[in-house]
Amino acid sequence: MSTIRERALRCEQALEKSYDDDLVTNLIDFLTDAMHWSRCNGTDFQQAFDIAERHFQSETIADTGVYP
Repeated sequence: MSTIRERALRCEQALEKSYDDDLVTNLIDFLTDAMHWSRCNGTDFQQAFDIAERHFQSETIADTGVYP
């Protein structure tokens, strides 16, 4: 299982490799692409994002003991 720091680094590396702008713009472009992918594949992006948010909250609490 990856640590939060390892997961953040993995995300940063993917954003650096996949897009050509600053990291925040790259993140926005990635999320926009994920919305397009979701629509093309009949996936509910908002539902997936909501689940991801709950995972983030659980992992943050588990790691720090503090609700984000």
